[in-house]
Amino acid sequence: MIASDRFRLPLYFALTMALTAVAAAADVAGLVDIGSGRKMYLACRGEGSPVVVLISGKGNGAADWSEILDPSDPVHQADYDALAWGKGTSQKSASAVFPAVSRFTRVCAYDRPGVRLDGPDQSTPVAQPHKADVAADDLHRLLIAAGERGPYVLVAHSYGGVVAALFARTWPDDVAGLVMVDVVTELIRKAASPEAVAKWDEFNRASVPAAPEGVLLADAFAKIDAKPPLRELPAVVLSADKPWQPPSDAKKTDQVAGVSFDDWTASGVLLAKALNAPHVTRTRSGHNIYAYSPQLVIDAISEVVHAVRAGRKSVPH
Repeated sequence: MIASDRFRLPLYFALTMALTAVAAAADVAGLVDIGSGRKMYLACRGEGSPVVVLISGKGNGAADWSEILDPSDPVHQADYDALAWGKGTSQKSASAVFPAVSRFTRVCAYDRPGVRLDGPDQSTPVAQPHKADVAADDLHRLLIAAGERGPYVLVAHSYGGVVAALFARTWPDDVAGLVMVDVVTELIRKAASPEAVAKWDEFNRASVPAAPEGVLLADAFAKIDAKPPLRELPAVVLSADKPWQPPSDAKKTDQVAGVSFDDWTASGVLLAKALNAPHVTRTRSGHNIYAYSPQLVIDAISEVVHAVRAGRKSVPH
């Protein structure tokens, strides 16, 4: 969506100043004090602007963006998202999104509270389930405390999509572009029935000791609705093309979570249209596209970064 003309000139100058004031920055990996007695884990690497910020899905954190599914793993040949069913093995790789992006601009990834249960540098726990606008505020505070200057390119996966949407609507001058990787979007309500969405919201609220992070999707959608619309930004949307369930299962309805794969796929189409963004649908991937096909995500980020540097408001379709 296009912002009114009276906002364009100041934003352009702010963006130009940020892009020309680039200084070499040190690699970091550790806890950052965000105030109120809390710390969050942040890892940043590379140099250049705009800074790319990786926002993980529910229950996932910074480490996921440094891992891929081995290209030779037979899981790649499955006709459903076998990785989501515990098949295959992810491994650290220089070809993963985080290290690859660090070779052409600065990139940061972080852990929300409750996504990692081991190590001395865990983000300070909070009550679960949590609200997405609070998660967006946490990320904003984290980046400021760490001295990572915007405007940013937000790269969101899954639940990270609503965090990115709220961040971009709350601090529009701090966001220069978006890459949406098989994300949750408020537009799911136009694709799925109200009953399915309500069931999906309830399912995702769950928080147990082995998987503490719980999220409030319906609340996130309402908060997005209450914010001003996004201004026009360079953006790319990527969608999984491997269905969630094995072929032997019913494909139209997920009896546990409510929302079906068909609903999810339709919401991605709606999101790409709303953002006026190229929509990458032939991904040969399940939900974690960054693990199945990391180069597709890297290429999408590169396209958006180059569009921002060139002062363009969109990525060519």
